[in-house]
Amino acid sequence: MRNPPDIPTAFVQQMEHWLGSEARDLIAALSDKPWRGLRYAAVARPHGELPQSLAPFLGDGVPWAPDGFYLNPGPSLGYTVLHQAGSFYLQDPSAMAVAVALDPQPGERILDLCAAPGGKTTYAALLAARRGGAQLVANDIHRDRVLALAENVERVGAPCAITNESPDALAEAWPQAFDAIVVDAPCSGEGMFRKDPAVRKEWRPDAPERFQALQKDILRHALTMLKPGGRLVYSTCTLNPLENEQVVLWLLEHYPVELEPLPDWSEWRPARSDWAGNREEVRLAKRLWPHLGRGEGHFVARLRLCEPVADKPRRRSKTATPSTDKAWDGWLASLVTEVPPAWRRTSVRKTIVFADALGDLALPSLRVLRPGPPLAERKGQVFVPHHAASRLLPVGFFRATVEIDEEAAIRYLAGEALTAPGGLDLEAPFCAVAHEGFHLGFAKRAPGRLNNLYPRGLRSTRIESLAALAGAVASSS
Repeated sequence: MRNPPDIPTAFVQQMEHWLGSEARDLIAALSDKPWRGLRYAAVARPHGELPQSLAPFLGDGVPWAPDGFYLNPGPSLGYTVLHQAGSFYLQDPSAMAVAVALDPQPGERILDLCAAPGGKTTYAALLAARRGGAQLVANDIHRDRVLALAENVERVGAPCAITNESPDALAEAWPQAFDAIVVDAPCSGEGMFRKDPAVRKEWRPDAPERFQALQKDILRHALTMLKPGGRLVYSTCTLNPLENEQVVLWLLEHYPVELEPLPDWSEWRPARSDWAGNREEVRLAKRLWPHLGRGEGHFVARLRLCEPVADKPRRRSKTATPSTDKAWDGWLASLVTEVPPAWRRTSVRKTIVFADALGDLALPSLRVLRPGPPLAERKGQVFVPHHAASRLLPVGFFRATVEIDEEAAIRYLAGEALTAPGGLDLEAPFCAVAHEGFHLGFAKRAPGRLNNLYPRGLRSTRIESLAALAGAVASSS
């Protein structure tokens, strides 16, 4: 077989070993353009819909993700007002299946162990919000990646805690602590070959074996953090059975787990039992092959823990109690029409007030980037709303809100002040700024204008008009 440019010859040989003549179809598919997708993302409005202004860019719905759509050929939407507002998340269609497989239930405690950059965490938060909410902790061991995770979580308003720890440190701190855990494991990334040239360039023939060892190590620690009866979702974006079926086989042979059936997703195929000691139940896991489905390569398995793996449950630590700070309570009352209970249980770090999402999971030994979503910054005796708080509530829950058009929104995201409209609550010192029903951030009232509080580090002069992009797409078709 003549392999396409940049596809490693050793990878082609490995796929020929596993797939035989079918490998040529796979390799040919890896030369095609990748599938692009987006999904609804605003956690504060879990039952909302994508704005109609996105319609010109959307193709078919993603069959396995009710919130997802394929993107038509055209420009990137990452520098548009609605993306900055957190109304949608750009995500590979295949990756959307992981949160759907997790199937968050009301009131559960959930850990996303390898969470960056946040696509699966934010979708899990949205699905959980539709069912009344869950306690969600997102972790990533890499400092640079965990910062990207925090930015994406903040943008869509996911009210989760964020930690920056190794799996072994978390396992020591949180034995038998979670109802469900997602391990979207580090992998050789073969499913991303047609999307990311760097992944193709960095791939090595021994990558599947090396990553398999890392995946097993992560899973060992994950299982100790799972309650008996809890579920583990294991996923990768790679193709080699060493990192997929054979890891699941290892789990079945070494731990008290059983595979659970996944939904009957169109275009996904059963995992291959002949690559896993002919264990028929391995077929309950699923694969999306790039030559057989509209997505990048992905593997998903859901397992139930039948017996505890940790020796004993964790010790409960002290939880935050509702605030008795009259200044804080009074300030909240001036900001919102109804104070969410989570905003009264706070954790203060330096000058930032966070909603406490860790609860009794908090331990001084852990590296915690955020114990929950930031709510405010204290400047002397004055509180200023944190940008993240604007994404946590739907439009109408702040005492003062101004809805602006796209042109004004682009200026706001660049850092410009706004003209103050009439009819705002004169008692509210701060105002939420919204576009098409999604919050952009805050402004501070001043005579005749609204001073911009959009964070300086997020301001951009590169924001493009969605209407203009839609016009360009229409004229080119």
